[in-house]
Amino acid sequence: MIRRPAVTASTSNADDSAYRALHDVVIATEDIDDARVVGGQMVGLLLAAFPTAAAIIRRTADADAAVSTQVAASGALHAAFARAGYEPKRGNRYEAQDGRAIDVLVPSDNRFGQVELGGRGFDAVPGLRLVLAADPILLDLDVTLTDETRLQLTVKVPSVELALVLKTLSYSSRHAPKDLVDIHNLLQIARRHGADEIGGWRIDKPELRGSRGDAQRELHQLAATAHRNLTLNASGVRPEVLVALIRAKVGQPRT
Repeated sequence: MIRRPAVTASTSNADDSAYRALHDVVIATEDIDDARVVGGQMVGLLLAAFPTAAAIIRRTADADAAVSTQVAASGALHAAFARAGYEPKRGNRYEAQDGRAIDVLVPSDNRFGQVELGGRGFDAVPGLRLVLAADPILLDLDVTLTDETRLQLTVKVPSVELALVLKTLSYSSRHAPKDLVDIHNLLQIARRHGADEIGGWRIDKPELRGSRGDAQRELHQLAATAHRNLTLNASGVRPEVLVALIRAKVGQPRT
């Protein structure tokens, strides 16, 4: 299992809230093996651990926790978040009055949707089953908040490759510019750092199956249409750079 230091700093009140929510997720899932931090914060943390000058920095205002369906159904996280001052909003989203917010996600086999577990609704996300089955990267995070408070915690995140799979499948569903920024940044990490250093890299092999294969198809479709992709234009990612990264780091999909 890979373990890396990650040092960063908050730059706004929204950042502070996101990092405090991350702290709450870490405390709640400390003894849970099948739990990972995902979403935009996952990418920012990986950039702190595996820096690259080519990254496009973006911020996120909440924390996303991915857990198995068994953990979600148990109600353990619901109780832990309630003790930390959160109230449930819109099923799997928890919010505190001071601005902290957490979304809890569970695996889906092949499509995005809603599932009910333990009497609560959860967003089900493709690719998470693969993520939870693999070893995480452990990040020893040291973050300084805007009031000079330091948070020091160990965060479980997916490998860079599996983070790319998650973000690519998310983009295929919602076509959000922020997902393209994250895809670009993860590919830049893979270009800058060796496969063994970042937890492995299999997505460069041709014609993969499962979630990796789905991500390959989406990424190569993205490369093929980059010049006319309005979402890509809105993201701030240079199309020619993203196309070059995909062609260099992602294997050809099955036809």
